[in-house]
Amino acid sequence: MASDVERLRRDVSLPATVESFGVKLENDGDEWVACCPFHAEDTPSFTIFKGKDHVQRFQCFGCGERGDVLDFVQGIKGVDLKEAISILGGGKAGPNIEPRKVEARDVYAGITPLDPARTIIAGNKVTLYNPKRAGTEREWGSFTPSMMFPYYRATGTLLGYVLRHDLPDGGKETPMVMWVRLPNGKECWSRFPFPRPRPLYGLDGLRDGQVIVVEGEKCRDKLASASGRNVVSWPGGTYGLNHADWSPLVGRSVVIWPDDDVPGLRTAVEIAALLTKIGCSVKMMQRAAK
Repeated sequence: MASDVERLRRDVSLPATVESFGVKLENDGDEWVACCPFHAEDTPSFTIFKGKDHVQRFQCFGCGERGDVLDFVQGIKGVDLKEAISILGGGKAGPNIEPRKVEARDVYAGITPLDPARTIIAGNKVTLYNPKRAGTEREWGSFTPSMMFPYYRATGTLLGYVLRHDLPDGGKETPMVMWVRLPNGKECWSRFPFPRPRPLYGLDGLRDGQVIVVEGEKCRDKLASASGRNVVSWPGGTYGLNHADWSPLVGRSVVIWPDDDVPGLRTAVEIAALLTKIGCSVKMMQRAAK
């Protein structure tokens, strides 16, 4: 029994198991994030990562739930260890539990965002504080961005950056970072989500006339440079749609250029609905016929 448990913990994919139970994951570098299935939330605080022992584990930084694949099955299905083992072996699984309404803890409490005292340069290593890893060996880490995307407030002042690091497997990591003051008074760069509502990317170059909305800072920069047109994006991907400040586009003519896949089209439809509500004239670029 003990050996079977250890084998399951090491060999069964936690991300695949989580998604098989209806939880939508997004890749974030060598981790995965999602809205927590154990408590009600609209901003992802559920994270899957690989420990030093190479066992995949989850932790929610909102409600505090944590564990391995067996703990996840027990929690999401409300079963004991024996039943969880049976489910992972192909046994019958009942419905997921209903997410609890809890007072989620704020891992960013006591951290104060400041106007940046330094700049970040693509290709140069930067040390980042990670509030989600406070008290662990990963509390501080180095990050060498292959690209950096500065975000500006409507006043024209620098708010912070989205950094991009390309991974060997073709994936990428794109944290939001801000210059902050920690509770102990230390000032540094930190993985820190921009305060809501978050500014659009490309806001500093926005002029009169039609605006094109695309997904992703890299895509925005490429299209703006090639076309000379007004092009914007937003921070946080799909999860960030409702936390962005779309007000600079009020009443404008907008063209949405979606990513050429199902999630991209779904995101574009959601943006169209948001912009229509603020009086925009919205058109959608159509995918070419194959």
